[in-house]
Amino acid sequence: MKIAFVAFGDENPGVEYLSNYLKRNGHQVELVFNPLQFHKSYIASDFLSKFFNWEEVNLQELEKINPDLVSFSCVTATYQDSLKFAKKVKARIRKPIIFGGVHPTLKPEVVMENEEVDMVCVGEGEEAILELMDSLQKGEKRTDIKNIWFRYDGQIIRNEVRSLEENLDKYEMDRLLFFRKLPSNYRRSPYFMASRGCPFNCTYCGNEQKRKVYAGKGKYLRQAGVDKTIVELKKLKKYGAKRILFVDDVLTVDKKWFTEFIKKYRKEIRLPFVCFIHPNLFDEELAYFLKKGGCQLVWFGIQSGSEEIRKKVLARFESNDDIKKAALLCHRFRLKFMVDHIFDIPFDNDIIESLRLYNDIRPSMINGYNLLYFPSSKIIDHAIEAGIVKQEDLQMIDRGQSIIYQTGALSAKSENVRDNYGKYALFMTMIPVLPKKIAGKIIESEKGLERFSHLPLFLVPFVKLFLNFRIGYGFIPFAVINTEIFWIKEYMMIKLRNRFSKEK
Repeated sequence: MKIAFVAFGDENPGVEYLSNYLKRNGHQVELVFNPLQFHKSYIASDFLSKFFNWEEVNLQELEKINPDLVSFSCVTATYQDSLKFAKKVKARIRKPIIFGGVHPTLKPEVVMENEEVDMVCVGEGEEAILELMDSLQKGEKRTDIKNIWFRYDGQIIRNEVRSLEENLDKYEMDRLLFFRKLPSNYRRSPYFMASRGCPFNCTYCGNEQKRKVYAGKGKYLRQAGVDKTIVELKKLKKYGAKRILFVDDVLTVDKKWFTEFIKKYRKEIRLPFVCFIHPNLFDEELAYFLKKGGCQLVWFGIQSGSEEIRKKVLARFESNDDIKKAALLCHRFRLKFMVDHIFDIPFDNDIIESLRLYNDIRPSMINGYNLLYFPSSKIIDHAIEAGIVKQEDLQMIDRGQSIIYQTGALSAKSENVRDNYGKYALFMTMIPVLPKKIAGKIIESEKGLERFSHLPLFLVPFVKLFLNFRIGYGFIPFAVINTEIFWIKEYMMIKLRNRFSKEK
């Protein structure tokens, strides 16, 4: 049997896991990819996105593939794009369509409201999708497969979620599925995951809700074996990897696992890497191993300088002292580190507190983001209480229609609209550039901060570009530029080939 996965915007690890598992069990897998040109948060243009329209190209590709099943894997930000394209797929090739990924897992009932969606996969899909493909191959019309909701005879059949698979060595990623289509920088700087799940329950993150989906179904946080992880990383080296981006929520969550892993990594892989860590899961020994293992940059999600806000609104319980100790360890071991900050968190009205903390710990880079409300996230309750989110906004969130990157409000009607991103993002981004004393004086000067707030926001990416190069992380902006140029060329070549074929 043949399945075609449709992916939007970026490499998709979920699709890669499913592809490998299906291929190993005798099924054919194809990928249809839409790069969402000029339809991303960092480069958006309605005119150019309409010109570089991949929908017709992808529809023609699907017709040639002629799959038995079309699968869409989507997050909230790509859900509407997936839905729009699924309608055209259903009209053109009339094949069964299944939706999976984080957004359908959290809101399957919303996804199933759309007639073009025949099935929804809730949660991890390796076993479910294999069972589905096997049943289709046998000509069976099963509607009892765990993890999958079916549309049958005008009714929605909601099957229960199966227990989580704890042996992650059973699965691996089909990296070539995407590498064959995407630009070369994806091979040179591939991301990698050695675990599934997160030890924390931050209110703004999907992990808190996904954990509820799997309540009573097994261990949520799981780790692949060290040897299996090393084997997969060796494959990435063969594909051309020059550095590894570990995207595990916290790479150092299991100290025993990490110390065993990093010793083998240092001996057998020997590539610089980047990883996410947490102040409360970080100590002198881990700092030593990270540095010796080739860590190029560590990434902390701090989000706010207020202990009270982190604890009461974000469900993050690290203290500012914990953060400062982690930062001191980074400085001591000469580990470059980056921190994330979320603007306009409900009730987080004292930006000065955050600016002081960041100036105190002196990270290599600060990333500022606006808070995005994802379906069913607990932080929505705080936002409603604060008057930032209205009841009528909830449907927009559930349908992935409220993803706004440069404003603190969900809708034009929202009251208490703040735009702290517009006011403070540039100065916050510049803190690592400025001497500590000068930055401190500006923070304590209302006039100084006001002057920065009048400067244009387009300076933010230029400051980040400078910082990226200063910390030896300059491949990121070049990768972004390379990716956009690659897809422009690719689109034009497809159009030229199609025109030549018609004329011939």
